[in-house]
Amino acid sequence: MKVNIIVPWARKRKRLINRMLHYLQSGNGWTVCRQLDEGADVNYVFSYVDSWKVEADPWRKYREWKKPLAGFFTHRVEVGIKRRLWHQAAETVNLRIADSAKYAGMLRADRYGPTEKVTIPIRRDMFTLTKKRVGAKPIIGVSGFCVRSGRKGDALVYELSRYPPARHWKIVAAGRGWPVRTKTYRWAELPQFYHRLDLYLCTSLYEAGPHGPLEALACGLPIVIPIDVGAMDELPVLRGIYRYGRGDFDGMYRALVRCVGDLGTHDREQLRHVTRKMTPDTFCAEHRDIFERYFGLGKHQIEFR
Repeated sequence: MKVNIIVPWARKRKRLINRMLHYLQSGNGWTVCRQLDEGADVNYVFSYVDSWKVEADPWRKYREWKKPLAGFFTHRVEVGIKRRLWHQAAETVNLRIADSAKYAGMLRADRYGPTEKVTIPIRRDMFTLTKKRVGAKPIIGVSGFCVRSGRKGDALVYELSRYPPARHWKIVAAGRGWPVRTKTYRWAELPQFYHRLDLYLCTSLYEAGPHGPLEALACGLPIVIPIDVGAMDELPVLRGIYRYGRGDFDGMYRALVRCVGDLGTHDREQLRHVTRKMTPDTFCAEHRDIFERYFGLGKHQIEFR
């Protein structure tokens, strides 16, 4: 089966998406380009934000397409043009694929049509256990690229950095735009960031498949994560995974206090074990299975326009 992945935007702007594309290219032999491929058995729009271009109706060309069309869905923005793009994409494609149960559930609840979920892939061969850091002052890490929408929860980090009871903690960040000491790491250097931490904090207000908490777990770090934020709700109830209400500063601080109080007692191997199935191989295999079930052997199990 020939599958062509469509990436309409400048690829350098989508770091996590870039890695997923690479996995599907190398693992499944799928092609990647900026436009529909007449010769492909299936075209796969990756992702639903069809473009950052200013177009009145960017999904028109896809609605007019008469061959199998799949779409990859991340988080849903609740306001503005991105919300409209989400619904346009969901209405247009024949098959929807999400990387979290939350957003797959939204697509199913809205009855757009066939929807599947895939496992988030992380490089467990890169993000590994190392000798535990020894230091007097706990180091808390956050990561990501903050934008003006504030969806990464950088306001929570700002408040924490200025909260007197938290003065005995050090907060560092990987990425860009955080209100604390921040460094942009090359991909190959990113494990170094996790290895210098005592715990990882996620402050996102909405997210689909956040890689930061999962990479931290793969490194054996305890994590503090929000509730009702994408795939983080799918993580098990486990010592070393601390939760708080999304956007709730007081709840986040209490969870951090519990986590810091438990430092040195977590089973790091057990935390890493949570990510055992979150591999590029799993990501590729699940995609192959889904596409064969819906589009394989010329026997389409879904109705096309």
